[in-house]
Amino acid sequence: MNIREISFVILLCIPVFMIGQSYTNTFSVSGGIFGDGYGGEVTFNSNLSEDTFTQLALNVSIANYELGIKSIPYSSFTASYSYFVTVYSRNRKMQALSLGGGALAGYEMVNNGELEVSNIVSVNGKSKIIYGAVLTGDLDIIVSEHISLVIRTSEFYHVNSDFGKFTNYTGLGFRYYFNK
Repeated sequence: MNIREISFVILLCIPVFMIGQSYTNTFSVSGGIFGDGYGGEVTFNSNLSEDTFTQLALNVSIANYELGIKSIPYSSFTASYSYFVTVYSRNRKMQALSLGGGALAGYEMVNNGELEVSNIVSVNGKSKIIYGAVLTGDLDIIVSEHISLVIRTSEFYHVNSDFGKFTNYTGLGFRYYFNK
C-alpha cells in the first residue's frame, strides 16, 4: 500500500469513527406503578442518530385482580422492541423527551398457575403467552457524564390478556450512558 492509498483509507474511516462515537448506547433500570400493582423495567437503547433510537425492554408486573371477595394474584413478564424519536430537548440535550412505540410478547401468570382459588371460586383466565403493542413517553434528565434520571410512562396493549388488555406503567429510574 502506498501513502496515497493509506491516506484515502484514513480519510474514509474518520467519518465512520466520528459517527460511531457520537451516538452512545444506554442501559436503564426503573421501578414504579404497573396497572393496579407494581413493577419494574430494564432497557437497552441503541442510538441510531442524535434524535432516534431503538429500545429493547424487559418488564415485570405484579398485581392482584379482585374477584368478588377474593383477590387473585397475577403477573406478567414481557419483552418489547420499540423505535423512539426525540420530540423535544433543551439545554444541549440535558433534558430530552422522546416518544416511541413497538411490539411486545411475554407470559402472563394467573394465580401462580392454579385454576381454583378456593373450592367455590375458580379463575376464568389462565396463564398463557401474551402479545401486543406498547407506546412510551420517556423523559431523560442528565445528572452527570454517564448517569441520567429517567421518568417514563408506557401504555401496554395485551391483545389476548384475560386480566388487562390496557395496562399503564409509570416509573422512575436511572440510565447509564456508555462511551460518553
